[in-house]
Amino acid sequence: MITPLFFLTVSAFSLPLLENSTYSQTEAHCTLTVKEQRLQDNIVLTLSTNRNNHYDVKIYHLSDLQAPSRGQLTQQAIDNIEQQKKLNYIVDHNLFKRIDDKTVIYTTTIANNVNNVSPQQFTQAFKDHSYRTKLHIEGLNPLTFIASQRQADAFFRCAEQQKTTTLAKR
Repeated sequence: MITPLFFLTVSAFSLPLLENSTYSQTEAHCTLTVKEQRLQDNIVLTLSTNRNNHYDVKIYHLSDLQAPSRGQLTQQAIDNIEQQKKLNYIVDHNLFKRIDDKTVIYTTTIANNVNNVSPQQFTQAFKDHSYRTKLHIEGLNPLTFIASQRQADAFFRCAEQQKTTTLAKR
């Protein structure tokens, strides 16, 4: 009786929180995908960068926020919210993919501005907040994203390597 219970307990705690995030790399891109804490399979955040040091930040969800439209996103730290400043971004809401008559996936993308500053600022703040962030998007309940340390470290190493490779080629 003790053996199955012991095995179940060890198995449950040995999984790193079921890996809330994934990291992938191709020759030209680095991507970190993070599931939302409560709505794990319905909302995901993706951070990506390429050889040209172009950052892209997208949130995939099932809520129609009057797509296509523009809105605002506020990013803040999860801990010490009173002491951390809130960062505001302009976002674009768009239809991403229609799965069937009932299921539609939408995307909210941090709008690119001159020199791609907003997506880079978001990504750096995510790193500075220990790979954890709370987001407020007009029309959605607050969202919480916490990446696995291992996955996020790999993404930022890849991003730094992409930047170094780009500089070396110049």
